[in-house]
Amino acid sequence: MFKNILQRKSTSSAQPRASHFILHRSQKYLREIQDQLDLKIDKRLVRTFYNLFNVILCFRNRSMGLLLSELGGYICGFDKAPAGTKRISNLLRSKKWKSDLIDDFFFNRTKQRIEKLREQGKRALLLWDDSRLEKPESWFLQGLCPVWSSKGKRLTKIKKGFYRPPASRICVPGFQWTTVMLSTLGGTPSVCQMAWWTTRGKFKELGSNIVYRLLKKIDKNIGRLVLHVLDRGYATSTMLEWLFKFNQDFVIRWKKNHLLLHKSKGIKKTHLLARSFKGQKHKIVWDKQRKKTKKVTIAWAPVFHLDHIDNQLFIVIVRDKNNYTSPMYLLSSLAIKNHTDAWEVCFSYIHRWEVEQAFRFGKSELAMESPRLWFWENRLKLLAIVALVYDFLLTLIRNWKTWVQLFFRIWCHRTGNRYRNASIPIYRLRQAISICLFFCLAQNSG
Repeated sequence: MFKNILQRKSTSSAQPRASHFILHRSQKYLREIQDQLDLKIDKRLVRTFYNLFNVILCFRNRSMGLLLSELGGYICGFDKAPAGTKRISNLLRSKKWKSDLIDDFFFNRTKQRIEKLREQGKRALLLWDDSRLEKPESWFLQGLCPVWSSKGKRLTKIKKGFYRPPASRICVPGFQWTTVMLSTLGGTPSVCQMAWWTTRGKFKELGSNIVYRLLKKIDKNIGRLVLHVLDRGYATSTMLEWLFKFNQDFVIRWKKNHLLLHKSKGIKKTHLLARSFKGQKHKIVWDKQRKKTKKVTIAWAPVFHLDHIDNQLFIVIVRDKNNYTSPMYLLSSLAIKNHTDAWEVCFSYIHRWEVEQAFRFGKSELAMESPRLWFWENRLKLLAIVALVYDFLLTLIRNWKTWVQLFFRIWCHRTGNRYRNASIPIYRLRQAISICLFFCLAQNSG
């Protein structure tokens, strides 16, 4: 449907509208993938690939957003929804292409953007984190494995005046999810890799294998041009060993009970060693997670890890001066000579919050927990296409800022203090594009 609209409008002399602009941008964004698919699968399936991309961009529904029967109505028209569903199913079932094609596309774009950032004199950041897709009502889907339910943790949080919830963690069926985003300080992120894996069955995988393979790929194709920013889940001796092996710079939020060595203080747990170093500089920073300003102090010191005694490391201690939150310990391979270097390490880690936003957007807005596909490979293909949609939205925000603001005003205008103060451009952008494309679809479906 969308491919037909694009081809029909491209031959007319009428002025292009907003929907025409979106369709042309998506066509240009997907050109490399479509050229590769042309060599592997039938051209009709390539057309379906483009239509499916724009359908996911258009259809907003958290519980049914990725159901093939719902998406099919947008492919061939709602009166021929079963035919559209069959076309999507044929695309996903095809054995002639795999989700690795989209992974390579993301990696190639990552290399190109890193080169541009290097030319601009900016440090490229690779933001790592893990999450999970929960399927609590599912039982027989291929690849299901046990995952800790973050949704259950949130819903059972203690609230004053209500019954005490369960104290133990809640485990549900689901899939593991590892994401790496490329960004820079003050910049909009882009997708480097999104991988979904399971710990059970035929497609059993270890998360450490995914990390190792990506680090090896980065070392071979990119080198030491990026700074890896990782959360406490990666604070292990094995992770340090791999980062040293592939000669990569990193910032890891270190756990307070892990041992570190200081030349004069000896071997101590991180939080005990940090007590010896008082804050040297302070700043007022914006806490994006809690939506408030905080006065923080910073200190730093050279340290060593006991398993990698030949590699010099630096610990950066970030403290909330009002003690609203516990201190943050950042272990880095970067040489810290003054407070400017220390603040850069601090803000690089704070920028890691963009990955958490990607998880939230994927689950709530892109409905990544809604697919009901039986087979593992088919599900990976669909989720990879959804990752393309997310990266496309980020590309629009990064490269078409003036156009995005105009698009907000025409298709998703909002008033009130809440929208003036809230930072939710990507949510409003998807809503505006959804309204625009649906209006275009309605006009051209007669």
